[in-house]
Amino acid sequence: MLCRWNNLAFFSLLAMAFVCRESRFVAAAEPRQHWSFQPLARVNVPEVVDASRVRNEIDAFIIQGLERKGLALANDADKYSLVRRVYFDLLGLPPSPDEIHAFVQDESPRAYELLLSRLMESPHFGERWGRHWLDNAGYVDVQGLDNDAGIISTTENKWLYRDYVIASFNSDRPFDRFLTEQLAGDECVDWRNADQYTPEMQTLLVATGFLRNSADDTNANELNRRDVHHQILERTHEVVMNNLLGLTIQCAKCHDHKYEPLLQTDYYQWQSFFQPAFNPDKWLQPAARQIPNVSAAEKKRIDDHKSQLDQQIAGLKGQIAEVRKPFEQQVLDTKLAQLPEPIRADTLTATRTPVDQRSEVQKYLASKFEEGLKVKPDEVAAIMTGPEKDRIAEFEKQISSAASQKRTFQHWQAVYDSGPPTATRVLNRGDPLTPGEEVTPAMISALAFVKKPDVDIVPQFGSSGRRFALAKWITDPESPAGSLTIRVRVNRVWQHLFGRGIVKTTDNFGVTGTKPTHPELLDWLSASFITDGQRLKPFLTRVMTSSAYRQSSIRVDERCARIDPENALLWKQRVRRLESESVRDAILTVSGMLDRSMGGAPVPVEPRPDGSFVIKKEGLPTPTAQYRRTIYLLGRRNYHPTLLSVFDQPNLTTNCSERSTSAVVLQSLTMLNDAFVLEQAGALADRIIKTVEPKDRWITTAFEIVLGRMPTAREVDWCQNAMTLEADYHRQNDAQCSVEEAEKRGFSRVCHTLLNTSEFLLVP
Repeated sequence: MLCRWNNLAFFSLLAMAFVCRESRFVAAAEPRQHWSFQPLARVNVPEVVDASRVRNEIDAFIIQGLERKGLALANDADKYSLVRRVYFDLLGLPPSPDEIHAFVQDESPRAYELLLSRLMESPHFGERWGRHWLDNAGYVDVQGLDNDAGIISTTENKWLYRDYVIASFNSDRPFDRFLTEQLAGDECVDWRNADQYTPEMQTLLVATGFLRNSADDTNANELNRRDVHHQILERTHEVVMNNLLGLTIQCAKCHDHKYEPLLQTDYYQWQSFFQPAFNPDKWLQPAARQIPNVSAAEKKRIDDHKSQLDQQIAGLKGQIAEVRKPFEQQVLDTKLAQLPEPIRADTLTATRTPVDQRSEVQKYLASKFEEGLKVKPDEVAAIMTGPEKDRIAEFEKQISSAASQKRTFQHWQAVYDSGPPTATRVLNRGDPLTPGEEVTPAMISALAFVKKPDVDIVPQFGSSGRRFALAKWITDPESPAGSLTIRVRVNRVWQHLFGRGIVKTTDNFGVTGTKPTHPELLDWLSASFITDGQRLKPFLTRVMTSSAYRQSSIRVDERCARIDPENALLWKQRVRRLESESVRDAILTVSGMLDRSMGGAPVPVEPRPDGSFVIKKEGLPTPTAQYRRTIYLLGRRNYHPTLLSVFDQPNLTTNCSERSTSAVVLQSLTMLNDAFVLEQAGALADRIIKTVEPKDRWITTAFEIVLGRMPTAREVDWCQNAMTLEADYHRQNDAQCSVEEAEKRGFSRVCHTLLNTSEFLLVP
């Protein structure tokens, strides 16, 4: 039996070895055959049979795919649906009734383009599209793994990176510049030797917070270990690759990837770009890694000035002590006089002897009399004369003035090389305790330049220059890696607008990922993105003005569902559920309670004993801070406000390239019973009652505000009946309830019902 088991084990190991050998062969021999690893090539726009729906080149590609199956685009969406779709896609907020009416009634041919342009100039555009990027980057406000609901470990000024991202999208920063700043902002300027930081230096240093999003618990000494250092380094560069290149390289940590054209040496050559900044040999704990938000020269001036003021304050305190000294002695003498004369001297000696040096007698005397002999400030003040009090008041005034002159500084969560690079080695089986051959920074073999496999790394500004070289390589649109980066970016933008990417697996463009439904369109869009200067706003305009985007989400031709049940060919627009942030932000918008202030420290959240998570209302800077946009709530990895959690707020253990959408009972129960939703339904009712006359317009107005359309006659009847029944119930069961209050409660229930409709939670 033992021999049989050994034979089976032998053949199993032999098979595993063969698979590994074969996978290495596939990785080494076929890396450049995969479509996503090829540089971008010129793509001709196809001609289609029915050109009546072609608004731009995008439509030609989509219609060509449909015509091959005998299908066609759906009709254009009606204006009410279209304006609601555009507002949510560009701002993440619903339009107001006035904004809807203005668009619907505008018959000019450029009304739609002007709407897009106006919304893209809104500061809320950066909040919406910045949130997408923060998902990709894995941004949270906490520092560590966040495995305890009750422990919230935040990091000083980490939110500055979030504000940098929002500002970048609002200013439409070119994507190649955006990436370079985040990967190597510290290597773009000589910040180490600057006399003062310029605004550009601040922007570049804060931008590198992109690389500070991996969980780091090494502030706890028990976790400040070499293996943990390697884990943080690995998570950092793995997320960067997944975010920018849409590849999963984790398997290559221990061996050549079994399926993808990624070698184990690729993994560590890629890692070596980041090693000088996250060097396991010269590890910096989180508190040591952050940098002052002032230059080294400015910090020295601040420290020197503070030292001078401290000396001045110490001298003033000494003068106060001299003035108080005789009066303190007088108080002490009075208290000593109340003790028996034989023990006075011994008691005084006992109180002045250090605790650990007292004899048993001294310990006894101190326990009996020490507290009573303490001289209190108010006792001294009571016997002081006017001139002495005036002198002390003047000294205290000078102390206060000196203290107010002290300059302080805060810290930024930036990334920089922690010293000269040390060797990066291939770890046998991924174990830091078994290092192997040394490797140098180099591109992934499947994505390297054909004629230029090496990277030019030029140390500069006191840094290795490795990440700057990486940024140059990954933003070069003529390189295979740069082409892949553009494809991944374009595909994710498409995903946000259509509910699914041209490549469905937005985080996997490798061999194991899905193939694009429209490969020529993806390459054409990528080339157009480059032509647009890698700016998002012109690209969004191009996509959103297409008939493919503007078509209805309502199915007309039944054949479409039979021929293409997944709507992969895009024969209609997809209905999309609002993301968790948009659910909360939309509720606040329609209730009129949304605080639209931008930027700044995050709004704190806290767990409740019942297991729910809510906004912490104590200590907020303003009463309305609790109603700020959701992007400004404190972001955690694993614990989110309950409303967000039930609507699929992602857990950011690493990063998220695509939000999942579920339909569970808890969502309905939360919308029906959550205190926040009930509060906002009441606020919506108050808003309408105070501003709309007569009463018979309340229901119509509620529909316009919440759903962006007029109600049908049947819907008005249903709501009126429900409102009447609810009002009657309160009048019958609450003797203190007035007619007006009963009507308000009834209407509040109608508003709550509208917030619970599927229509409110969907993008048409």
